[in-house]
Amino acid sequence: MTEQTDFYKKRRDNFSVQLKHIKSRINRISNLRLVLALAAIALVYAGFTQPYAFYLAVMAGAGFIWLVLKHAKLFAEKTHLENLVKLNDAEVRALQGDYSFFANGNEFIDPHHPYTHDLDIFGDGSLFQALNRCNTRQGKMQLAERLSTHLPTIESIAHHQEAVQELSGLPDFCQHVQASGMELDEQPNDHAELLEWVKHPSFLYGKKFYKYVLVIIPMLTVALVVSAFFIPELKAFAVLAVMAQWILSGTHLKKINAFHEYIGRKKNILEKYGRLLNYLQQENFTSRLMTEHSGKAKEAGQKFKELASLVSWLNARLNFMTNLVVNGLFLYDFQCVYRLEKWREEHGANLVTWLEAIRDTEVLISLGTWHFNQPDFVFPNIHDTLSVKAENMGHPLLQEHVSNTMLAGNPHRLLIITGANMAGKSTFLRTLGVNMVLALNGAPVCATSFECPIIAIRSGMRTADSLKDHQSYFYAELTRLKSIVDELKNEKPLLILLDEILKGTNSTDKQTGSVALVQQLIKYPCLGLIATHDLALGDLASEYPDDVINYCFEPNMESDQLSFDYKLKPGVAQKMNATFLMKKMGIIPDA
Repeated sequence: MTEQTDFYKKRRDNFSVQLKHIKSRINRISNLRLVLALAAIALVYAGFTQPYAFYLAVMAGAGFIWLVLKHAKLFAEKTHLENLVKLNDAEVRALQGDYSFFANGNEFIDPHHPYTHDLDIFGDGSLFQALNRCNTRQGKMQLAERLSTHLPTIESIAHHQEAVQELSGLPDFCQHVQASGMELDEQPNDHAELLEWVKHPSFLYGKKFYKYVLVIIPMLTVALVVSAFFIPELKAFAVLAVMAQWILSGTHLKKINAFHEYIGRKKNILEKYGRLLNYLQQENFTSRLMTEHSGKAKEAGQKFKELASLVSWLNARLNFMTNLVVNGLFLYDFQCVYRLEKWREEHGANLVTWLEAIRDTEVLISLGTWHFNQPDFVFPNIHDTLSVKAENMGHPLLQEHVSNTMLAGNPHRLLIITGANMAGKSTFLRTLGVNMVLALNGAPVCATSFECPIIAIRSGMRTADSLKDHQSYFYAELTRLKSIVDELKNEKPLLILLDEILKGTNSTDKQTGSVALVQQLIKYPCLGLIATHDLALGDLASEYPDDVINYCFEPNMESDQLSFDYKLKPGVAQKMNATFLMKKMGIIPDA
């Protein structure tokens, strides 16, 4: 991965140089802004004796305002560049196995899920953390949902593979979307509240009375106020017109305040959603999925900007004096609410689609970055045969992994994997499980070749007792096994990964139960890998030669030294290491 590391380091350094330049410009503008402010104050003072100084003061004030706007733009660029520097530095560390910069998905950990807890899909050092490049809450939730299930069809997986391949070649687009997403100060309820706001009924827009009132009354009021300066007799009418607007606004104050409370805090998040959609609509894509998402975002960025601007105008009513004056002249509150309701009626139906485009793009960017970072990984071939074939498969999250080749199905559907402690049985099961999760979500896998069907994954590796649910360890394990068998009885094809089943009972009972379970699995459409210390399970290959095959992981014990090659071998394990290690560690005497 030297090439990828150098790529990210170069980008980090380039963005750092640009950042330094931006900071220098910001400092110069800040200093110049201070000079103009002081100059404007001095010129105003001088204007009392030198009239021309007032004109210079106006010019200095205009220059000051321009610099304020320029400063705000540069500050936004600075924030974006800072995020790009952080991102590229984080990618350098990710290539070294440190994913700590990215959210780990702890909130999605579910010990009762059919496989995510067993396969370390969520949490520190998890698959989610390695993949995740999402910054919106919906993006993270969608990625978690995807890793907790699989895409439904071969066609949908192929479309995702196509999009992932395309995005892996667009790191600039991917990183700008990520950097903009990092600017989001998204609150837990923002997304739901926006979607709920879209459903609210309008109380102004769509009613002809308000359509005309909002034009006629402000025009009449302003005309009376202006005329009153020249025709004193009209002052009373002007006052009545202003008071009428206040009264009209007051009759709807409760509704307006509720409306404002709901949408008023969304200005910043709307602007940033709009920025993300702008990136999406400006890129020219060729893959089907990204073309669809870009199409959804068409004009969406501008519409979000309009919405944010309307919310900003509504927020201006919080200034009491401004509110008092403009509500007396222009029915300001009504104007703002009316225009926001109009926007909602015209574009609200698209809001869900636009937010989904952001969400789904973030997920695809996560997988595209994964592909870019792991150029040696391959896209799997998804077929409709009940078999999994992997050549040189390794665990995608291990920096130094051992590769193994395996075949489940055609014809042996159940693999009994025996071996000593620490020899690699559990890691091998997780290796297959994690690669299957990647494969069924359109991502590349850690192998030189990988073929599999669309199949549900079920595992039993870390079953735990539960005080809350009043379950013992053994009962929890039985519950997990029953759920697997029940699914099989409904003719649902499963990939089953079991590690040392029935650990909670005595050895004789465990052996009897384990044999019976394997015999039960043979009856149903499934692929199974069962890791065990119980060598007696190896006898099942003789009893069911068309369905069961033995593999093992063997330790090397030479010259009083123990080592492992973690290579999968055919047959039943011949060496166990528990007694060897206990003697070596002085736990029991070396006879």
